[in-house]
Amino acid sequence: MPRLLTLAVAAGLVLPWPAPQEQQPVFRSAIRTVAVYATVSDAQGRLVPNLERGAFTVVDNGRPVDITVFSNQPEPVTVAVMLDMSNSMVGNVLLVRAAMEQFVQNLLPHDRARIGTFGEEVWISPLLSADSNVLTRVLREELWPGGGTPMWHGLDVAVSSLAGESGRRVALVLTDGADTGGLTGWGGSPAGVRRQAIEQSVMVYGILLEGLRASASASPDARLLNLVDETGGGHFQLEQNADLAATFTRVAEELRHQYLLGFSPASLDGELHNLRVQARGDGLKVRFRKTYLAVPGQ
Repeated sequence: MPRLLTLAVAAGLVLPWPAPQEQQPVFRSAIRTVAVYATVSDAQGRLVPNLERGAFTVVDNGRPVDITVFSNQPEPVTVAVMLDMSNSMVGNVLLVRAAMEQFVQNLLPHDRARIGTFGEEVWISPLLSADSNVLTRVLREELWPGGGTPMWHGLDVAVSSLAGESGRRVALVLTDGADTGGLTGWGGSPAGVRRQAIEQSVMVYGILLEGLRASASASPDARLLNLVDETGGGHFQLEQNADLAATFTRVAEELRHQYLLGFSPASLDGELHNLRVQARGDGLKVRFRKTYLAVPGQ
């Protein structure tokens, strides 16, 4: 029977910021600036990387705001990757490993990543590294399939591992799309993961590889797709024989070409604010996080 393979990348990729430079503004909790990362594509789905500040409009709770910080240069990113190693992934371990190795090679020098798995156990490496050799070693030594698919448990661990990290954070989850519930002792929930990702400004991505499962239960989890949309990530739907490594490369390209839009909110009232971002140009589509919590450091 065909199966559905889902790769979800939760924008929780977190990297340490380099020494402050003109084109790499740093957001710290004492500075009342909201950072919004935007991905712009044209009508054919191609990335649009060279827009200037004046092309963008940002609206906070229905009120247009001035963009006080802008960059169209690559910004450091920190990524927590969680790979589904359930029984259903046994035949795909080599495919996943090869694709992830390609993703690791595409990280920029200031980027950092950590890798974990979920299946019979939920585990994540304590190493948050920019060294592709270190990350490749984890991929070659720690992928052991077995057990069910505690996807939300794994995503919870990925998002939590990014707490306290600065800058842009992304959580990346690879799964077959059929969550079987958390392991014994996990006290979380999908709603709790959503709340944490939104409050911590973590971006989530999803990649769906069709054809590996035919049952309706393999349909993409609507809660996951909603979280991808809310956090400004993206999802990719692939045929069974599609090149997974190329899709990982596309994710890396998106992270490299996102725009940084910063603004100062009128008040830090502790409430959840709605955001809207538009880019001037024919057929342009913008992905961005839909909300932020109006407290310092967001």
